[in-house]
Amino acid sequence: FTDQEILRKLEKEKILVFTPSRRVQGRRVVCYDDRFIVKLAFDSDGIIVSNDNYRDLQNEKPEWKKFIEERLLMYSFVNDKY
Repeated sequence: FTDQEILRKLEKEKILVFTPSRRVQGRRVVCYDDRFIVKLAFDSDGIIVSNDNYRDLQNEKPEWKKFIEERLLMYSFVNDKY
């Protein structure tokens, strides 16, 4: 499988969600993906898999601070394993 095929399969299984984007006058416009990620995880009681600490968003909403602290799963690759 290619990376794209794997991503599409995960999306179809509702394991993966892509941030929304659109084209305006031929240019791709994307939302602030960090906020989208945190809000989606918070609203769906999910887990955030990222090495980002989302410090700016922790200060934006008190309930997000606690959620990020408790539901952020940082990762690393070791010998090509995730």
